[in-house]
Amino acid sequence: MLYQIVVVIIAILAILLVFQRFHKKKTSLQTFILWIILWIFLAIFGIIPDSSTFLANFLGIGRGLDLILIFGIIGAYYLVFRLYLKIEKLDQDITKLIRLIAIDNEEKEEKEEK
Repeated sequence: MLYQIVVVIIAILAILLVFQRFHKKKTSLQTFILWIILWIFLAIFGIIPDSSTFLANFLGIGRGLDLILIFGIIGAYYLVFRLYLKIEKLDQDITKLIRLIAIDNEEKEEKEEK
């Protein structure tokens, strides 16, 4: 079917993009492995649609589509959580930097006054 071909092409392009980002050191090894596994599973589910149903039944979930949606929602929550942690760290780093700059400026002004 057409969607199977499209899914495989998209998965191959995504895997190539992930390899390129990892090669340029823009992606960590953990993230690289996670994305490769995700795209391989997506390609397998696209080529063999019944494989998602088999895996869903093995895990005790009704249908293959339900399994994919559950994993998608869990993955989305995981990504939102990681983004939250990164934003929180950036906020703390900016606060530290602003404090250091303020202290440095204050010391410069004190030296100029003397």
